[in-house]
Amino acid sequence: MSRFTIRSLRLSDANDIHELMHMPNVLYGTSLLPSTTADAWQKIIQHWIEDERVHVFIAEVQGKAVGIINVRVGVGRESHVGDLTMAVHDKHQRQGIGRMLMMAMTDLVDNWLNLVRLELDVFTDNEVAIHLYKQFDFEIEGRKRLDAFRGGRYIDSYMMARLRPQVQINYAETLTQITEPPVHPLPLEGEQGDGTSSETA
Repeated sequence: MSRFTIRSLRLSDANDIHELMHMPNVLYGTSLLPSTTADAWQKIIQHWIEDERVHVFIAEVQGKAVGIINVRVGVGRESHVGDLTMAVHDKHQRQGIGRMLMMAMTDLVDNWLNLVRLELDVFTDNEVAIHLYKQFDFEIEGRKRLDAFRGGRYIDSYMMARLRPQVQINYAETLTQITEPPVHPLPLEGEQGDGTSSETA
């Protein structure tokens, strides 16, 4: 197992990230095209660095970026929501890098960004990633049928989400306390809606 460091994104990571995102296993788990150029990734990373709503951590092994996790924070009435993506280089998978990236990012969104909801999409056949996400309290909320075209066929994906633990408890308590709205009886015959009689002498 290689020793690795979790750190923030640098513009100089562009070539490493281009390589990472074009590894066969990584590419198979994303909606990216294999023809995406290194120059395109340079622009993407420049945009991430300049966008205050985007937060990125890198896993580095011997000076090389081999893992990446990204959260984009919503705007307006979705400013409490983050959209998450993650990838680990084929040669460095199953070494605990994904877990450490998730730990770093969940700490950031819970304790620094104050996000309530974290959501992601994952292909239904990506069992390793789904298992990891479930360990961080993500739940499957729905299935997107024929969500992407990959390897000559269409593939479904799961919509998964995680509520911040303290909020999740309060949310569950709130749901159990919801009661039916009070039913106001119809006025009796001969009465107005305010309870007064409509009869005249």
